Amino acid sequence: MYSISDVRAVLNHSKEKAYRRLLYIALKGNLHSIRLTLAIAEAFWVISLLWPGDTFSRPTYAVMGGIMGEFGWGVVFLGTAICQWGILLVGSYHSRFAQVFSAWNMTLWCFVVTSMYLSVYPPPAAISGEAALALAAGWIFVRAGLNREH
Repeated sequence: MYSISDVRAVLNHSKEKAYRRLLYIALKGNLHSIRLTLAIAEAFWVISLLWPGDTFSRPTYAVMGGIMGEFGWGVVFLGTAICQWGILLVGSYHSRFAQVFSAWNMTLWCFVVTSMYLSVYPPPAAISGEAALALAAGWIFVRAGLNREH
């Protein structure tokens, strides 16, 4: 029979183990899946923006549309997706190019998310996915400079 103190010890041990595991993943884990997710999302943005029709007629894209049209944003995301896929295929996550690109990528995703939040109120729940992508791009930026390979 287990006592309450035995159960607490197991729970506390599990919490500590889970914390160490998450810390290890965040600081030492590879960046493949995060970059792959960003690359896929960027490819979908390209498809959506270059698809015939007027995506920017929706209020969610008012700020983005005020800066440039759908075709322009489609080209921006196309270039970004190509770079992201290139970094993935070459596997050079800490090169100077990867560091500079990660700054660009983080800025792009943060701008897109911020502009959508500024365009509509209350914000659509679907922006949550884009917000997670912006956080992921920010984490790539942080990690691209760590353990730099030459």
